[in-house]
Amino acid sequence: MKKKKQGAPSVIRIKKAGWIYIALCIFMGVGAVNTANNLVYIIVALMLGFMAVSGFFGVADMNRLRVEISLPDEIYAGRVCPVNVRLVNERRFLPAFLIRIHVRGQELLFPFTDTGGETVKFAETVFGSRGRHSIGGMYVSTVFPFNFFVRYKDLSNSADVIVFPAPVPCSSGFSDSKSGGQGERETDRKGFDSELMSIRNYSAGDSMRMIHWKATARTGSLKVKEVAALGAEPVIIDPDKFGGGTEQRLSCAVWLINSLMDKGAPVGLKTAEKLYPPDVTTPHRLKMLRELALYD
Repeated sequence: MKKKKQGAPSVIRIKKAGWIYIALCIFMGVGAVNTANNLVYIIVALMLGFMAVSGFFGVADMNRLRVEISLPDEIYAGRVCPVNVRLVNERRFLPAFLIRIHVRGQELLFPFTDTGGETVKFAETVFGSRGRHSIGGMYVSTVFPFNFFVRYKDLSNSADVIVFPAPVPCSSGFSDSKSGGQGERETDRKGFDSELMSIRNYSAGDSMRMIHWKATARTGSLKVKEVAALGAEPVIIDPDKFGGGTEQRLSCAVWLINSLMDKGAPVGLKTAEKLYPPDVTTPHRLKMLRELALYD
């Protein structure tokens, strides 16, 4: 995976081999005119036809291609984030060869994608700050079929993402009993500890560590464990009551939300404008993290 600058540099770029081929065509053409040799004329015509075929198939190789970008539900500032890049070939007759997709300065090579098929690859990226970000400036390129020219095509699609503050461990006024250290009791509420309650189908937002791999291998579809949580007192986190700067307080709040909810504690969030009552579900946790990501 090579580092590239964002934005397609041009529509077409001639490579070294292409310049040599063009110079050879000119040289042979001048020789054909000076000698009036029919055989040389035929050779020049074949060389020009070869270049025309290269141009035709090179342009056709990038037509009717669709690129889809997807990211995980949880993205934290300053941490590596996997990017799912899917190339879809919508053509009925011509496969896609040697397609390169350029995303956020990275280059992914898709050697072959069959007609009506798709190919998936993964990249990695890092968002430097919390908040709303957009993955744009994507483009595709190809050297197909003869590596004489590099053709580029900009992609209009983009993906908008919300990046959460980076979780940073911090000291807080919450006692161990509120975080699952004392007074624990087993409940029938879903959580991350204790005994297995049931196995269900995977849904967006579920933690990857809760996947039941044996059931997944047996059924062929992702299965998730549901276990009984250890009872704990509800906690409402107010970032404004923490010490330090804004980013430090938000990072502390994110770390507390994740660590407390991982132990089965119902957690809520209080800001100047909103109040999220304590809950233990993953969608509730993501809502609180989004609120902190967009905190002014």
